[in-house]
Amino acid sequence: MKVEMDFSRHFPIIGIEGQRKLSESRVAVVGAGALGSWEVYFLHKLGVGKIIVIDRDFVDESDLPRTIYTKEDVGKPKVEVLKERFGVVGHFEDLNPGTVGLLDEADLILDGTDNIYTRQVINDYAVKNNKPWIYVGVLSTYGNVMPVVPGKTACFRCLIPKLPESPMPTCAVAGIMSYVPPLAASLAVSLAARMLLGEEVRSELIFFDTKTLDFEKVEVPRREDCPACSLRKFEFLEKKIKIERLCDGSIQVTPPVRMNVNFDELEERLRKLGIEALKTSQFIQFEDDYLEIMIFQGGRMVIRGVEDENEAKNVFARYLGG
Repeated sequence: MKVEMDFSRHFPIIGIEGQRKLSESRVAVVGAGALGSWEVYFLHKLGVGKIIVIDRDFVDESDLPRTIYTKEDVGKPKVEVLKERFGVVGHFEDLNPGTVGLLDEADLILDGTDNIYTRQVINDYAVKNNKPWIYVGVLSTYGNVMPVVPGKTACFRCLIPKLPESPMPTCAVAGIMSYVPPLAASLAVSLAARMLLGEEVRSELIFFDTKTLDFEKVEVPRREDCPACSLRKFEFLEKKIKIERLCDGSIQVTPPVRMNVNFDELEERLRKLGIEALKTSQFIQFEDDYLEIMIFQGGRMVIRGVEDENEAKNVFARYLGG
């Protein structure tokens, strides 16, 4: 099937040559959940030639309201579903300093993750290798989108210089409305199209709130003291989350940078989810379905009931955003 026939409605806007450029482009999507699955969907509809997806998770029933997955997909690796449906190149992997080479063949990277650490890894890799990427974040009713063009715009570390000391709210805890991820993904893919076609983009954060219908653009200047894009210190390509299996079979996850977990705030968030927790001065302990989870003040998490490291990382990201 010819590209000219498939995407003829694009031609009045970007031309046949523009569509050809998109068909020759390679885009990597990191994460295949609420954001990533919609990003893949829109990239496919845009006519991008090669879509690379990196994700370590399986489709869960809780994913269905806010993703492109269906009930028949539950239990399958997300990358396998996307491979069957859209012909993506899927890597059932966690993106970390040891696996960033999976991004090498991409012309542009799209953020489909839900945690700050992975975004800092993407940013360090992208800035170091002069590769554009787009930060995308959603929570509750709002979202953020920011293009990063190394050497021209601010980078993600200009926006967030270091990992937060306290846990960041995540969709699993703070919630997310089903219509927010596709809107954020649509904005991100529209930016991606412009960047792939060689158009200039501004160094700005695009913010929207679907509850108030507010849209804002905030200029983000490059920081002269930014460790990544100014000082060329790529610390997040060195630091890794430490995962180890303990003698009793549980898995311990230690963040790359010590956190400062506020047990009172975490207990309140858990209470809103209907989860009762045991709180002490040293740790907070609770159950999530078949899992028993213990979180210490520095962010260290011990999980009983997980089968492997990937599941442990997903649990860690769910509650501590790492």
